Amino acid sequence: MVVKEKTYRFVFFSLYQWEEMARYLEEMAADGWLLDKPGNTLWRFRRVPPQKLRFEVVFFPDASGFDPGPTEGLRVMEDYSARDGWRLLAQWGQAQFFVNDREDPVPMETDPVVQVETLRKAMRRTMLPAHFLLLGVILFQLWMELSQLWKDPVDFFSSSFYLGMIPFWLLLLAAQGCEIGRYFLWVRQARQAAEDGVFLSAGPQRWTWLLLGLAVLILVWTTLGSALWTQSLAIWSGCYLLILLLTTLARDAMKRRGVSRRVNRALSIGLCVLLTFGLLSGVTALLIQRGIGRPKAPESYQFGNHTFSIWQDPIPLRVEDLVPVAGVRYSSRAETEETFLLARRKYSQDTLLGESPEAPELEYTIVEVKAAFLYNLCRDSMVKEDPLFERDWRPADPAPWGANAAYRMYRHGEPDDWYLLCFPDRLAEVQPRGLDLTPEVMATIGKRLKTS
Repeated sequence: MVVKEKTYRFVFFSLYQWEEMARYLEEMAADGWLLDKPGNTLWRFRRVPPQKLRFEVVFFPDASGFDPGPTEGLRVMEDYSARDGWRLLAQWGQAQFFVNDREDPVPMETDPVVQVETLRKAMRRTMLPAHFLLLGVILFQLWMELSQLWKDPVDFFSSSFYLGMIPFWLLLLAAQGCEIGRYFLWVRQARQAAEDGVFLSAGPQRWTWLLLGLAVLILVWTTLGSALWTQSLAIWSGCYLLILLLTTLARDAMKRRGVSRRVNRALSIGLCVLLTFGLLSGVTALLIQRGIGRPKAPESYQFGNHTFSIWQDPIPLRVEDLVPVAGVRYSSRAETEETFLLARRKYSQDTLLGESPEAPELEYTIVEVKAAFLYNLCRDSMVKEDPLFERDWRPADPAPWGANAAYRMYRHGEPDDWYLLCFPDRLAEVQPRGLDLTPEVMATIGKRLKTS
């Protein structure tokens, strides 16, 4: 039977929860595991005989996770504390973990006022800036999601991923705000308690973890319905973990070699930035090039030096339904995105490149608006003017199409064969290329798109 000598645990403590950290380490030691290396969330333990140990977490605001070794002040404290049986077990930035095997050792920290002020300094220099930076990132992501909603509401409301990102980032915002607010509340109460000679414990983070748990559930829900989003999320998560691992290994290697704090910090940050841009750019290119998460076409063909797909998806309206065609090979593609608010179905029927260049083609999009309050918003976004490409939509006669309203695209002031048809519960954008739009053809298109 192989006995593990090391184990890892995911540990989630805020920096000022030093009493909770100490009690957790005592429980692990009683089970035969002694702290070997703490980290942001993953802590390493080594096997020892089960024993009753006492732990204390002491903070040095001037210490850093990039220090090659204990600072002079920490060495002095080590020597001083050794007389009472305390020895330095591990370091985690400004947090120093001490252990004692005596039954009832003399506490290292005896003045609650000093404890609270030391913790405040430590939080102000490292943890609070990180919390506020993360808060800024969350607010930026929320702004990006809302910008997408404003830019293209059809795309937004038809995508479960985009739709789920708003509550996801709102929950993360609430969790981060809860954590920051909880800290400042603790500081105020801890200062008052310290004046009475009592150190106030921070207590558990129930609300924070509840909000984070809900955010994770929403993220899982938004990605499960799409192989593309699921695989993309897995790849991005793997990239993040790899960047974190490589940066941590580089930082620890420089610490072992005695590289100064300033040089270590600069090189570690530089490496993190380079890995982020290099790795994520490469992965993005790979996702686009390989089409990871996207279905594969049943057939393909060569044109020039490139390979193109031949799709045979069923589509509700085909060129053959409008005009007779013979001997023309088509690639028919159908793509659907749908939520409880909106469904967007894209269809296309294209000739193979290099074959039948004069044959008609068809491309159309049906937007089924399930929530009536979104209808005007979606219609207005679809007929919005595009000054960059000098495109605008102008009203057209809806009667031949059997629609409630119709619009036609104009490019540089000239009419184009691109129409938007408005029906009671849907909007249909259709581009008939090479088709003679007779009243019969227009009526067939309108009837089929109205009921499909």
